[in-house]
Amino acid sequence: MKLWILNHVALKPNESGITRHYDLSNEIVKMGHQVTIFGSSFNVFRFQWRNPRKKNYQENVNGVIFEWLWSLPYFGNGPKRFLNWISYFFLAIFRGLKKRKEKPDVIVGSSVHLFACLAAYFLSKLLKARYVVEIRDLWPRTLIDFGVISERHPLSILLGIIEKFVYKKAEKIIVTLPGAEDYIASLGIERNKIYYIPNGIHMSRIEGLANQPSLEGEINKIRENHEKVAMYVGSHGHANALETIIESAKYLDSKQVALVFIGEGAEKSSLKKLAEPYSNIYFFESIPKEEVLSTLNLADILMVSMLNTSLYKYGISLNKLNDYLLAGKPVIFAGNVLNNIIEASGAGVTVQPEDPMGFAEGIEILLHLSEEDVQQIKDKAFQYVNEHHNIEKLAEKFLNVCSSNTKKEGLLS
Repeated sequence: MKLWILNHVALKPNESGITRHYDLSNEIVKMGHQVTIFGSSFNVFRFQWRNPRKKNYQENVNGVIFEWLWSLPYFGNGPKRFLNWISYFFLAIFRGLKKRKEKPDVIVGSSVHLFACLAAYFLSKLLKARYVVEIRDLWPRTLIDFGVISERHPLSILLGIIEKFVYKKAEKIIVTLPGAEDYIASLGIERNKIYYIPNGIHMSRIEGLANQPSLEGEINKIRENHEKVAMYVGSHGHANALETIIESAKYLDSKQVALVFIGEGAEKSSLKKLAEPYSNIYFFESIPKEEVLSTLNLADILMVSMLNTSLYKYGISLNKLNDYLLAGKPVIFAGNVLNNIIEASGAGVTVQPEDPMGFAEGIEILLHLSEEDVQQIKDKAFQYVNEHHNIEKLAEKFLNVCSSNTKKEGLLS
């Protein structure tokens, strides 16, 4: 089978962030199929070009073909972000038509935004391919619940129209949020074409715990002034609610624990400013993907913070949680979500979102765990991620959904 995936923010395996489609595609290629991913050559997580000398080019990464497309560069969340989406929409269709001789069997449009799904629809019609939609973020619901736009905003209305259109036209709908089926069904879409396939991880990545972390020296210096290290690795954006973690420092003994933030994002500069009064908060730039697990292994506690929003009643699909579970360290999770992976796996403690004092209290609990408690958490976390998020198992489900003879009952066990 020839499979095309349109994912504006696709990443290669060595890049920091969610590599969902490479990971799935790599396994599908091993099964004897061909996969091409259409992504933007402008990396929206780092706000820079992947290759300053090339904007439209092809790259073969371990048998997975990436078609990198020019899209309008931007920074932050202004109007240029929307134009970046639109430019991807047109370039994806243009590049797909140039490759029409490859005759894909299935085209998957994946939302970080709905224009990728819409581009996939037009290509599927023009190239006579089957059409599958993958929903990783609920648009425009995400923008509305985050307070970015109102229900009556023109962009909200436009995205709402596109949303219902692509749901209706899709032969199958893949979701990464367990509650998304209820949301989509509420729009009049039949449930029997909706399939839940969460984000996954290669279990072999646990070998990365032995890699040499470039920040080891820095973390060792931090330990000279603080007994233990609580660490966050990931994006520094509005949705990550890192202000909660920073403000929890006022309730913590600075000698007892340091709060370490690793990564990039639009909110990083403001977070640094917010952290200025505290002597136990440290920021570092993003690290290579192959160093993530070994860097997490340097910590005593791992941290996740979410916004307090009704949007999460549909669930979350944080890729970093798979890394956290595989690292096997106790996790503090601040969130009110449908699928609380930390609670389900027994990998740590859960506190209310946007509550700095509660977050500090959760950290205190984890700081006083016994060695036996920590080992039990490690064992439970590995078992959970292997059972529910093993990428090899998820790739088989993804491939089956994209096959014409799929039966939902056999996929949602």
